[in-house]
Amino acid sequence: MSTNTLALILLVAACTGCGRTWPEPPPVDPAKYQEDYRAWREESQETLLFAVKILGIWPLESGDNAFGSDPSLSIVLPARVFPARAGSFHFAGNKVEVVPAPGVPLRHGDSLLKAPAEVEEVALGSVTLQVFSMGEGPTERRFVTASDDRHPALEHLAPIETFPVDPRWRVAARFDAYKAPRSVRIADVRGGATEMSAPGDLVFRVDGQEQRLMAIGSPESNEFFVMFKDPTNQSTTYGGYRMLHPQVVGDGGWTVLDFNIASNPPCAYSPYTTCPLPPPQNRLQVAIEAGEKRHPTAHGFQ
Repeated sequence: MSTNTLALILLVAACTGCGRTWPEPPPVDPAKYQEDYRAWREESQETLLFAVKILGIWPLESGDNAFGSDPSLSIVLPARVFPARAGSFHFAGNKVEVVPAPGVPLRHGDSLLKAPAEVEEVALGSVTLQVFSMGEGPTERRFVTASDDRHPALEHLAPIETFPVDPRWRVAARFDAYKAPRSVRIADVRGGATEMSAPGDLVFRVDGQEQRLMAIGSPESNEFFVMFKDPTNQSTTYGGYRMLHPQVVGDGGWTVLDFNIASNPPCAYSPYTTCPLPPPQNRLQVAIEAGEKRHPTAHGFQ
């Protein structure tokens, strides 16, 4: 980020009382902004590294879910690491047990797994298998995912690419709270859905045109969660969506949407994720040429 760009960001001053109908975002310190931006880039790179290592994701069926390199098994893993059958995940009621095959050195933490055990994570060589759930009650789903610290994709992985930082894309947004938070059914890439709470909309302007995005929130967080689509998804950015995490404010209060730090979700880099999908109303007509771009080498969820 150039010094001139940072200085320009610094000069974007608050204008609540200067006669304009829409305020500018408050100014920022250039050095602090540069530090925060660098940290955001590093976090984005970590998301990329996490996602491209994933070998697969499998829904657990009731009974035994065998895993190993045999292609006929429920969960097929690399033959360079796994024998034909390495064990199984036994799913019964609300319990999942890992059952190791005889002589296979599955690890749980620093210990070998020598008998069936109700554990969420086991490893063999460079591959880690993890059990997790999505949803609650009757909609709960159980999955197993596998990631490989020696995944071949890591050898020629391009870094994260972003648009240049532009103060135009750091905008003030007014929070318009609903009369009561709405329970919203948010679909996910695994074909399911999760009920989330939407407390209101964030309203902002681009080139004088008013835009609106539904915000997801929870009482435990001091940040809103915003997923959005825009026309750049067809060309320069990930075809799914991007994300922002603006600070929470009360009804009628002003927060900042900094599209310079619009992030790709993990599903931008791997088809084996559990990403939520944006609500239909969060499709912007204006092209947001800011934030993370489409990754040139990773293969995401389509």
